[in-house]
Amino acid sequence: MTANDDSSLREEIAEEFEEQKVGVEKLIETLIESFLRSNSDYGAIANIETDIDQIYLLVKKYIEEKKIDVYALKIDDRILLSRTNEGFDDLYEVIKQHSELQIKKDMIEIWDDAKNKILHLLVIPVRKHFPIKYTSSKQKMETIKKISLMTWSVD
Repeated sequence: MTANDDSSLREEIAEEFEEQKVGVEKLIETLIESFLRSNSDYGAIANIETDIDQIYLLVKKYIEEKKIDVYALKIDDRILLSRTNEGFDDLYEVIKQHSELQIKKDMIEIWDDAKNKILHLLVIPVRKHFPIKYTSSKQKMETIKKISLMTWSVD
């Protein structure tokens, strides 16, 4: 699963619980635990119908409390998840071969794989990779701009 698929973790585990019977914190726990059980290094929490900032803080709090090797990134109305890939160095080399560097700022690099319409966001110090699909040049440029204006820290 790529981070930008139309289906989200929430949709994949809808059968595991009835949303109206559990609180937001339990929902976050269920989503993250489902992601950890999956075979994917990438996930997304999407279709959020409440305050995205509040949900993002709950996700970060859960990750910190459980000391999970997952990095959460909020972009627009979704939260992307990435766990450390053991083959990060190999992945990085493949990205460099097939993509063009768009931005190198602070601790991030954004590479464009124009053939597959994927931006590869790399957070170098924590060895995290976020593949972000785009559909148009305009969407690509907007995404690059948003990411480049973000403040980055390793927390």
